[in-house]
Amino acid sequence: MWCVFCEHDASKSRSVEHIIPESLGNKEHILKRGIVCDKCNNYFASKIEEPVLSSINFQNLRSRQGIANKRGIIPFQYGIFAQAGAPIALRTSPDEGTSVGAWHEKDDARFVRALMGLNRGTFLVPLSMPIDDRLLARFIAKIGVEVYIEKAMEGDITVGQIIASEELKLIRRFVRRGDSPENWPMSRRRIYDEEAIFSEDQSVYQVLHEYSLLVTDENEIYAIICIFGEEYTINLGGPSIDGYRRWLSANGDRSPLYMS
Repeated sequence: MWCVFCEHDASKSRSVEHIIPESLGNKEHILKRGIVCDKCNNYFASKIEEPVLSSINFQNLRSRQGIANKRGIIPFQYGIFAQAGAPIALRTSPDEGTSVGAWHEKDDARFVRALMGLNRGTFLVPLSMPIDDRLLARFIAKIGVEVYIEKAMEGDITVGQIIASEELKLIRRFVRRGDSPENWPMSRRRIYDEEAIFSEDQSVYQVLHEYSLLVTDENEIYAIICIFGEEYTINLGGPSIDGYRRWLSANGDRSPLYMS
């Protein structure tokens, strides 16, 4: 039993690996114990997933959608109280309504003074914010590699064969060590609204996340990951997205997730 990322013995590992982090609502898509060792699992959680998920972009998304963390807590949304020039923390609950306060304790007094001295004011809460490209690429690459592992093992390919594959060596190193290459470009675009409601067989539902693999005519393998309507695509074989752009152009810009 070898870890697919560090290639060390994982026979004593106890943790399972969530392909999509639990903090994005994933309870089902899990790699069994030992495929990712405890050390790599902990590293991904603290050095890749936590910084991405605590970024304003993802924290506000999780708050808007009411997705709790492992402790059952829904995060606050980050915003600005324009009249006080102070960051705010905002949370909306179906049971308790909306609560708002200063983001930093040191701003509490200034926030309250400004609030009490106004008849009206403005809270600015961003829907999207920039996020470090390299960190996000490692986050998506980690998910993409694990999607590949899940699909490969469904086809009776072993972890040993995956480790031996030359095609995945570079991206596995990029995820685990992050020391090379300098950049790993990916495609990022919105394919449906985060609040979109779908229906099928008289069922109505919202899509939290979905993923698939695309093998192009150029024999490139892309992982397609969609999180609340935002599609991320990464080339598992190398740091280039040109082949995916050509594929999109040839297929009317339709997402591979929604091709028959």
